[in-house]
Amino acid sequence: MRLYIDSIVKNEIVEAMGSGFVYGVTSNPFLFNSNSKVHLKNLVEELIPYVGNEFHVQVPGRDSDEYVKNALTIFNIDPKKVVIKIPMHSEGVKAMKVLKDVGVRVTATAVTNVVQGVVAALLGVDYVAPFVSRVDEAGYNGVEVVRQLAEVYRVHRVKTMIIAASIRTPTQLVNAFRAGADCATVKYSLFKSVVESATSNKIISQMNEIWRGVSVE
Repeated sequence: MRLYIDSIVKNEIVEAMGSGFVYGVTSNPFLFNSNSKVHLKNLVEELIPYVGNEFHVQVPGRDSDEYVKNALTIFNIDPKKVVIKIPMHSEGVKAMKVLKDVGVRVTATAVTNVVQGVVAALLGVDYVAPFVSRVDEAGYNGVEVVRQLAEVYRVHRVKTMIIAASIRTPTQLVNAFRAGADCATVKYSLFKSVVESATSNKIISQMNEIWRGVSVE
C-alpha cells in the first residue's frame, strides 16, 4: 500500500514526508486559488526536493497537444520523481497515448467509472485515479468503482496501479484499501487526523499516569 498527500504547500509536504508513512505527493487544480497567477514549472522545481518518492503533477490543457506540451515541460524537471496527471476524456486519452509512447509516466485522473479505468489500463498508464467522493456525490458508489476496477485488473493481471482519490474521511480511506486500491491520496487535514483517536489518547493518558512512578534507570 502507498499513501500520498495532496498538497502544494511546502511545510505540509515536509511534515507529511517526515512522518515516515507517506510515499509521495499529488497535486490538482483545486489546490490553487483561481484568482492567483501560478508558474507551475517554478512551483514543481521548488517542491521536488521535498516530495519523497513521487510527485504526481496535473498539467493544464484544453486539447491533447497542449496537454503533451505542458506535460513534457514538467516531466523533464525530474523524470525519476514526476508522474504526469491527465484527466480522462477524449483529448486526455490522446495525450496519454502520446506521452506513454515517449516514456512519460502517467496517471489517468478524474476517473468516475470502471469503463474509464479499463481504457486507462489499455493505454498502459502507470496509475488510475478514481474519484471516490465525487462518484458518491453523483449518486453512485465510489468505493464500489474501486472494487470492480481492482477485480478487472486482477483477472487480467493489469500492471496499472489504482490510486484512490477524492478521499474525505478515514472510513473512505480504509474502505478504498479494502476494495483493492494500491494507493490513496488524502488532503493535509486528513493526513493529520489518521494517527489520532480520542480513544487512543484516553488510553495514552492513563498510561502516562502510571509511568509517572516508573523510571527507566
